[in-house]
Amino acid sequence: MRVNPIPVVLTVAILVAGVFVSSTVAAVPPSGKAKAAWQVLIYLDADNNLDVYAGAHHLGIVQVDLDELMAVGSSDSVAVYALVDRWYGPANLFKVLKGSLEEQTRWALNGQEVNMGDPATLRSFVAYTSKASKAEHTLLVFWDHGTPNYVAWDDNTGVSDAPDTLTHKEVVAALSGYHVDVIAADECLVGQIEVAYEYYATGLQTDYLVASEGYTGWRGYPYDAILEELTENPAMSARELSIVIVEETYELFAQPPYMSEVVNSHTAVDLGEVQAVADALRGLTELMVPEMKSYAGIVTSARGGAQLSWGQPAISFIDLERFLQGIADAAVPAEIRAASLAALEALSAAVIGIQATHVTEKIVGGLGIYLSTQAWNVAWYEEYAFASQGWLDFLQAYWAANG
Repeated sequence: MRVNPIPVVLTVAILVAGVFVSSTVAAVPPSGKAKAAWQVLIYLDADNNLDVYAGAHHLGIVQVDLDELMAVGSSDSVAVYALVDRWYGPANLFKVLKGSLEEQTRWALNGQEVNMGDPATLRSFVAYTSKASKAEHTLLVFWDHGTPNYVAWDDNTGVSDAPDTLTHKEVVAALSGYHVDVIAADECLVGQIEVAYEYYATGLQTDYLVASEGYTGWRGYPYDAILEELTENPAMSARELSIVIVEETYELFAQPPYMSEVVNSHTAVDLGEVQAVADALRGLTELMVPEMKSYAGIVTSARGGAQLSWGQPAISFIDLERFLQGIADAAVPAEIRAASLAALEALSAAVIGIQATHVTEKIVGGLGIYLSTQAWNVAWYEEYAFASQGWLDFLQAYWAANG
């Protein structure tokens, strides 16, 4: 496990897809109860090809995580809720108790086939639970496939034959007005600078992101270990909880039989430091863009040394830390080297902990970034807030220099 200047850690990932289906949902929570210190919300979307059996013992991956949640359950200080939508049957909202699941029949959508790709579903879930628990702090976990574009994919939406995804922009819209201390993605590929900046810059009231820039295996987070630590110390801060998620995930994948999942990695990111990373990157790219024909070969070489470890799904995304180090190590003018090192320093402040294996510890630095070798239709990339921070200009200059 690798630790950065502030506390130490190892981390996590998630998935979704995108057709916007509007719906009006009423949240009718139970009568108010004593305020908990934390509420832990699991947005468990297995209404797709993740509702399967996996691993050496052929275990149901949804049930494994539900069993871990029930191994600890809720307490007076920690309220745990799971919205579960599986391949067969409707969705149900549960309060997780020790040893059982308490169905929340007063939630307006309980027992219906919901669209987990609809931001209205997420908003209804958060609205209900925030009134039911009245917790001071919130951890929201997305459980699904994950990509740089979405955190949930629903194949059976109940409204259309087409699948729907919950995009990062829709997450921001759905959580408007709610403070979510930590968002954790128990999924692949969410840990990109584009996603972190989207959550920071577009009004989302979230302090920390825990996600993987690459692969997350079926085993995912150790929910029982994370809940045990939070229950024992409910006064822990959002920063501390982010690090706990990473550390406990590291411990899980450091032991048999899961240590074979050697391409796993997860990162805890302080979103308050993300603007500094964007500013430092802009300082670097503004120096390189005017002379990109001279630097294109160096960019290509640095990109090649920063490839992620997980094949086709990550082919256009690279590790930002190794890319910057590659630029700094190349035969570049002193001012470009200094700008690269400044960006590395800013990145180090943002990444407060990394979970890696003996393979990924040399591959991941905490956050990925988009850097395709050739130009494609970039309309999708222009949708990211980060694109306006100078990176799209850098990409276009690089592509033009490569012909």
